[in-house]
Amino acid sequence: MTKLPHLLILGAGFAGLGAAVKLKKADVAITLVDQNDYHTFQPLLYQVANSILEPSTVGEPIENIINGQKNLTFKQVPVTHIDLQERRVQLADMKPLTYDYLVLALGANVNYFGVLGAAEHAFPLYTLADAIQLRNHILQQFDLVDKDPSQIEEGVLNFVILGGGPTGVETAGALAEFIFHDISNKYPHVPVDKAQVILVEGSTSLLKMFKPDLQHYTKGALQEHGVTVHFGQRVTQVAPHHVTLNSGDMIKTRTLVWAAGLQANPLVKNLGLELGPGGRIPVGAGLTLEAYPEVYVAGDIAFIRDDKAPDPLPQLGSVAIQSGEHIADNIKRLLKGKPAKPFKYLDKGTMATISRGAAVLQMPRGRSMIGKKAFLAWGTVHLALLPDGHSRRSALSQWSKTFFTHDRLANLDLEDGVDI
Repeated sequence: MTKLPHLLILGAGFAGLGAAVKLKKADVAITLVDQNDYHTFQPLLYQVANSILEPSTVGEPIENIINGQKNLTFKQVPVTHIDLQERRVQLADMKPLTYDYLVLALGANVNYFGVLGAAEHAFPLYTLADAIQLRNHILQQFDLVDKDPSQIEEGVLNFVILGGGPTGVETAGALAEFIFHDISNKYPHVPVDKAQVILVEGSTSLLKMFKPDLQHYTKGALQEHGVTVHFGQRVTQVAPHHVTLNSGDMIKTRTLVWAAGLQANPLVKNLGLELGPGGRIPVGAGLTLEAYPEVYVAGDIAFIRDDKAPDPLPQLGSVAIQSGEHIADNIKRLLKGKPAKPFKYLDKGTMATISRGAAVLQMPRGRSMIGKKAFLAWGTVHLALLPDGHSRRSALSQWSKTFFTHDRLANLDLEDGVDI
């Protein structure tokens, strides 16, 4: 029997998993590697952090998604080293794996930009473990005040979010709604009117990828829900009980949510490649490396240029999904002796939710939508993107409960683990 070419995919995020599943019927032996045994639906992590969704809705076991795919083997193991010249990948506690084709979809880590104390005291929101840790921490702050109201003067109920992109805006809106409208179900004696949700953005606008009128709507909707927005400010130091801004102002807080940027997985630093901003790997038209055409790069780790735009494509789920699927299509073509095609990103629109009934949607050709219609569109799109029927039913049930009853805390498992 002819030995099938071996495709090694590193990372089971949107890009890696998307490529693997689309090659289900291809004549290729696939090994999918990830340090976790679940796929994380990252756009909804902020809802786990704000007690809207349970972790199992956002983290789906990989085995459920690949569903017995015969040409695929999954390995739950960390990657320790990648040797592009030898076509060899070293894994923790395993023999190295060699490959004919390699997909680098290792994702990114939070970029703290060297801010003193940020890595030790800030709360990132990039992984499922991050979201669970932040959720539990938020509830612990209300437990503290419920037992000792004097803690309010120490800033325990001040919640600071750094970064005015989609993650920062969605987190701020959901957190403000939770505190000022929903939390009283569990903590009726906590004076929530003394709580603060503060969004800090270094530029002069929120959601910079959106049109000015949508940015203005977003700012107004956040403020209407009790969020204080500081423009032109940066966090320069993070301490356990306060943060310092570049203006010199100090905010008492035990909670700084870091939504201010990403950097590529640190493994890329040892690849011997010239890297782009944020440590991302520049790729050619077919999402391959010029010196190693058998190596594909996709998702948050990739620096992808778009001829139609001056800036590289953003680190969004839509870019990751399309790049992973494009790689699968090109591998299919190569296996059939056909030339690869260049990657062309199809902008289907960008959206962000702010609160119940408030969202923004920017579509191609300048069309846009705000308010309840955008909120319903956002929910419909995200339901469709969830990996399976179980996750969709679970999300719809929990959204309905939160929307109609304002009860986010029922049936939540507040353990720190992420077993799905």
